[in-house]
Amino acid sequence: MPIFICERTFAAPQTEEDLSAQAHALHPCLEARDIEWLGSNIALDGTRGICMFEAADAERVREANRTANVPFDRVWAARLVRP
Repeated sequence: MPIFICERTFAAPQTEEDLSAQAHALHPCLEARDIEWLGSNIALDGTRGICMFEAADAERVREANRTANVPFDRVWAARLVRP
């Protein structure tokens, strides 16, 4: 299944509690659309993040985030490059 990157910019620094609440809200929305969350990278200052998902298409990832009210800037297809 293709990989998609979801870029996020937060107006206020996100705490662990904020991120946990977003993950909790997003989980059923991902599950309903057959999307697998592969992981996230959050900036040390908590103001930006990048999440990686496996999904059939980018619009499903967008829909899941919108439905869960989890903010995002953009979603785009990616390929993993390793050293």
